[in-house]
Amino acid sequence: MYHSVSSKGERDPLTVDTVQLEAHFRYLRTHGYSTILLSQLIDAVEGRSVLPDRPVLITFDDGFRNNYELAYPLAAKYRVRINLFVVPEFIRQGSYRDLPCLTPEDIHSMDPDLVEIGLHSFSHTSYANLLPSRLSEDIDQSMKALTEMNIPFQPCLAYPFGAYPRRKGLDQSRLFEILEDKGIRLAFRIGNRINPLPLRNPFIIQRMDITGHDTLPSFAWSLMLGKKWTRWMMPSTMY
Repeated sequence: MYHSVSSKGERDPLTVDTVQLEAHFRYLRTHGYSTILLSQLIDAVEGRSVLPDRPVLITFDDGFRNNYELAYPLAAKYRVRINLFVVPEFIRQGSYRDLPCLTPEDIHSMDPDLVEIGLHSFSHTSYANLLPSRLSEDIDQSMKALTEMNIPFQPCLAYPFGAYPRRKGLDQSRLFEILEDKGIRLAFRIGNRINPLPLRNPFIIQRMDITGHDTLPSFAWSLMLGKKWTRWMMPSTMY
C-alpha cells in the first residue's frame, strides 16, 4: 500500500520517491512476482479463475495526482499493474494535504490493462465509528460520484485510515452486511501481512504499508516473509 510519490527525493510515512518506487517495481519484475488488478483478485476469490504465480496487488490510497504523473509512467515502463483507491471529493476539490489530486481526465487516459480504480470513501471519513445509515450513505455517494464522472471502478473498498469497527459482533457484522448489500466484493485494511487464499474474510483483507523509510532490502524481505519487515540491516547477498 502506497500513498504519495515524489520526484524530489522526499520520503516520509506517506511518501516514497521515484528512485525508491522504481527499485520496487524493478524488483517485482526481476524476481518472478505477478502484479494483479482488483478484478483479477475478485475473480480468484470467487472461484472464477486462478491467480498467476507469486501474485502481488499494488495499491495507492487517496488518489494523488503524482500517482498519474510519477507512478503510472513507471508502471507502464515495467508493465506493473497498479490499483488506485480514490476519494471523489478530493477529485472534485482538486487537492488533499496541499497536494494535487487526480482528475477524471487523468484516470480516463491511463491504460485499463494496467490501472484499476477502487473506492476509498466519499470524503475520507473514518469508518470506525460511523452509524450504519451514514456508512451506507457514504458508499452510495462514492459510487454515484464516480459514475457521474464516468470513472469505471471495481466494487472494492479501502477503509480510510485503515479504520473500521474493531469490536466483533454487532458493529462489525453490520458493516459487513452493508458492504455486501452495496455490492462491495472486497474491502481492505492495513494489517501489514500478506493474505493466504482462501481469504478468512473478504472484508478485512490486510495490506502492507510501504513508506518512504522502507529500504529495498526491507521491501524484499517483507515480500518473502509475508509480513512487514522493519529492520534496516539486511544481507546484501540476497541480490
